[in-house]
Amino acid sequence: LTEETLTEGSRLKMSKEANVLQAEAAAKMNQLRLDHHQTTEERTMLQTKLEEEQKARLDMENDREDLRRKLAAMEEQLVIGGEIANNAAKHEAALRLANQELIAKREAELALTRKLNEHEEEKFNLEEKYSSLTDEVASKTKKLKKLYHKYQQAKAEIKDLEHEFLVEKNEMFDTIRELTKQLKL
Repeated sequence: LTEETLTEGSRLKMSKEANVLQAEAAAKMNQLRLDHHQTTEERTMLQTKLEEEQKARLDMENDREDLRRKLAAMEEQLVIGGEIANNAAKHEAALRLANQELIAKREAELALTRKLNEHEEEKFNLEEKYSSLTDEVASKTKKLKKLYHKYQQAKAEIKDLEHEFLVEKNEMFDTIRELTKQLKL
């Protein structure tokens, strides 16, 4: 009997130990499943976080490249603006020089015209010797008409020159305004 009891006791004990071992194994399996599930979730979270960081880094690189392009464009515009300013200054200087040359040329023409008129007047005075007072009056009237005609011509020429000067002056101002607008752009 003892052997049977022992065997039965051993069986019970083994059965209890087997149950305990099965329960422990089941608990460990559940724990492993839980750990595996948590590891999968953590892995998914880490993967998502890594993708977000990569996207943020890519966005920063794109932003940096955009800023580089904008900076290059601004530098190019600055160079172009400097060239326009230089061109505007050169044109303005050329216009001033042309204006000064034109004024000097007109003054020289007027001086030459005055000198020519003085010579003609002296020539008229020297050439004429009058035989009577009537001849002198007729001659002086004729001379006066010629001089008045020359005066009208000179007056018209001065008016034409003033008009030309005004037109050229306005053209120069328009050019300066246009160059200033280009410079501001």
